[in-house]
Amino acid sequence: MATKTNAKKLTPFEKELIETIKQVNKYKEADEANIVAILYKNSDLIYETNLHLEEFGNNVWRVYWTIADDIIKVEKKKTLDEITVGLYLEKHPKLREKYDEYGGYETIEAAGGYVKSENLYGYIDELRKWNSVIKLAKMRCAVNDRLSDYCDMTAEEIYNEWEAQLNDIFSNIDYDVKSYDICDGIYELIEKLDEGYAVGLPYNNMDIITKETGGQYLGSITLVGGLSNVGKSTFARNAVIPTAIKEKERIVIIVNEDGLGKWQRELLVFVANNIIKDDLQKHVVRDGHFEKGTKAILYKAADWLKEQTDNHIITILPFQQYKTENAIKTIKKYSSMGVKYFLLDTFKLDAGNVSEKSWLEMQQNMVKINDVIKPEAKNLHILITFQLAKGSVKQRYYTQDNIGMSKNIIDVASTCIMIRDLYDDEYTGEKRELRVYKLEGKNGKTKIPVKLDKDKHYQILFIIKNREGSANRYQVVIEHDMSRNIIKEVGITNVPVDF
Repeated sequence: MATKTNAKKLTPFEKELIETIKQVNKYKEADEANIVAILYKNSDLIYETNLHLEEFGNNVWRVYWTIADDIIKVEKKKTLDEITVGLYLEKHPKLREKYDEYGGYETIEAAGGYVKSENLYGYIDELRKWNSVIKLAKMRCAVNDRLSDYCDMTAEEIYNEWEAQLNDIFSNIDYDVKSYDICDGIYELIEKLDEGYAVGLPYNNMDIITKETGGQYLGSITLVGGLSNVGKSTFARNAVIPTAIKEKERIVIIVNEDGLGKWQRELLVFVANNIIKDDLQKHVVRDGHFEKGTKAILYKAADWLKEQTDNHIITILPFQQYKTENAIKTIKKYSSMGVKYFLLDTFKLDAGNVSEKSWLEMQQNMVKINDVIKPEAKNLHILITFQLAKGSVKQRYYTQDNIGMSKNIIDVASTCIMIRDLYDDEYTGEKRELRVYKLEGKNGKTKIPVKLDKDKHYQILFIIKNREGSANRYQVVIEHDMSRNIIKEVGITNVPVDF
């Protein structure tokens, strides 16, 4: 007697999708084989790749990758030789069956005979390109007829092609340029201004800087520049993140130098000293082997952060390689999720893109960022740190020239702040003493002299550009305890111009 089958009849789309995935997996197979072969030859690279099982489509290489990932990350072994793999598989009989079926260690040796480790990230880029194509296919995008063309295209080129198609589709809906009568909505604007519409989020513990610049107002770029190790990242963290937490304003942080662990350490130290008011220094956290009470302080700081930063108030994205286009994609993605504030630490040349025109490309990249965040676009604020020209180490008075060859990156910024350490001879009583004042009184014009303590670390903030106020009318002196992540304004001064 014939049995009934409940097999669902596939739709034309489902049939095409299956065929598309099959074809893409064929294209991917060589990349998967090369990646796995390199990882078996250089197992330390597993920690750097951030690969996941679902990225592999061919079952052979899924099995070999699973074995490698488990041995290195879970069992903490350092090699993937035949003996180590064999011992591991004795504990995993199902994997053993597949491993033997696919040719055992000979398959790995054959695949690794010609591949070079330096090509690893190129293979990974190709793998992820094809995985993106599969995602497009699942979204019913017409990719099937373009697969052969995609073989010769990068992921970036495919992205640009689809972005161009979207732009063409929506070109008649929203034009880049809109016209307004000068009085359109002007009375409504007055009411919004009365409510503080033009003032952005304040900088934490920096009333002078906030008042002078208008804070982190939407539709603008704030640049923070300084020499290496001057504390640009620390300044950015301490100025921006506490306010975001206090105001429950989500912020996305794009980092390309320090990793997640470093940012977490820095925030724990900040909270311990500024919020909980327990004395905790960076080197204590860094070195480990905590004394009694230190771990309790850290857990208390972590509890505070956990409580205050629910719902992804702070999102950190460490980039393995910095590319402005990837930063822009990140900004677009998170702005569509309601995020208005961003921090990019540090702005620099795109990875692998050094040429005679590098300085011009950096300027163009800053323009591209501005085109996304400006009021007419997504209306966001982004604070960007950057490195000053090395010659700045010999200067006392900072200007736009301290940026170096790419000084025109400042053109689209609303605010540019530069930081330097106080020189020894600028302290109170020294040869080139800086006169520092607090502004107090009813109108904030009474100057109260401030003495600079030689046992403390001070820095000078130069307001190089300021669309909401004056630039370099005076400089702001801050006390910066870099060991405890404590920053506070001390007063204002006037640094003599270098000649």
